[in-house]
Amino acid sequence: MPKQITPEFSRIVKTDEQVAKKNKISIEANEKERVALAERFELVAINSLTAELTITTAGNGEVTLRGPLHADIVQRCVTTLEPVPELIDDEVEVLFSPHISEEDLPSNPDDLDDLSEEELMALLDQPEPLVDGKIDVGEVVSQYLAVAMNPYPRTDGAEMPDEAGAEDEVEERPNPFAKLAGLKEQLEKKN
Repeated sequence: MPKQITPEFSRIVKTDEQVAKKNKISIEANEKERVALAERFELVAINSLTAELTITTAGNGEVTLRGPLHADIVQRCVTTLEPVPELIDDEVEVLFSPHISEEDLPSNPDDLDDLSEEELMALLDQPEPLVDGKIDVGEVVSQYLAVAMNPYPRTDGAEMPDEAGAEDEVEERPNPFAKLAGLKEQLEKKN
């Protein structure tokens, strides 16, 4: 049985207890949650993380979670390791279905190796499972934050090291096989 992980920013919504077909929810990560998420995503800091979400329930039990996500984060520059601030404005949109179970989804990345491109695209379009009528909207927002972040943050003017220049500095060593060939020639001349 897989180990249950407790999300750093958890806000459980019980969709089966909602009276209206359309509900609005505002969530904001507190300081403790932001520090824990920053550690999870290897960030310098998360100064703010908020989302204004609409939860819409369809007649067939499917639930759509949609709305803007705003975050103020600080990452490390990939070249200088200096702090790089970033403002993130993204749109959350996820469809959950009670007709999909977690067993229908791949349990680890190795399960995806044998799938065709069409099968992979179908998985991406498939709704998320709605288990026991509950959605952790905080974890959904956290995952959207992770995807929205710049994967290669850089400070202004920071450039990747010149790889060609590094090759010029490498000391050239003699080829051991060339030495053996030279030794072979010397031995043949003596004979």
